[in-house]
Amino acid sequence: MASEKGRFIRPQTTFRNQITADGSSGFKAEPYRDHLYISWACPWAHRTPIVRKLKGLEEAIGLSVVSAVIDRNGWEFSQTELGCILDPVHQAEYLWQVYLLADPNYNGRVTVPVLWDNESREIIRMFDTQFEAVAQKKVDFCPRDLQSPD
Repeated sequence: MASEKGRFIRPQTTFRNQITADGSSGFKAEPYRDHLYISWACPWAHRTPIVRKLKGLEEAIGLSVVSAVIDRNGWEFSQTELGCILDPVHQAEYLWQVYLLADPNYNGRVTVPVLWDNESREIIRMFDTQFEAVAQKKVDFCPRDLQSPD
């Protein structure tokens, strides 16, 4: 979707569940609970594994990478394309299959990044602020004094 001036406008996502350190959201930040799905070709998605790495969350949060090219069936977990990582959680062939596992009636857009339970640009903020107890590296990419009030 584009604005009148041609600027890209990212549509709202459907799965907006927040993951919290204390689990008060119903989704607790804990090791091995979540799995990250990305495409290296997507600028919204490729920054999530960067923060995952910088925070030292590789052991706690799994990673799958779909093909850089979307074919007629959508984002594919390619067995032959360099850089792809298959889905060890659900053994999905396409990312839309993961969406249907979360909601069998889902018929919207399939996007990346996806953190099991969440498909929003807020994933990097959750990695930075809610996974502190799990993170191997104690770095803060969103200092409290620079955050805008919600």
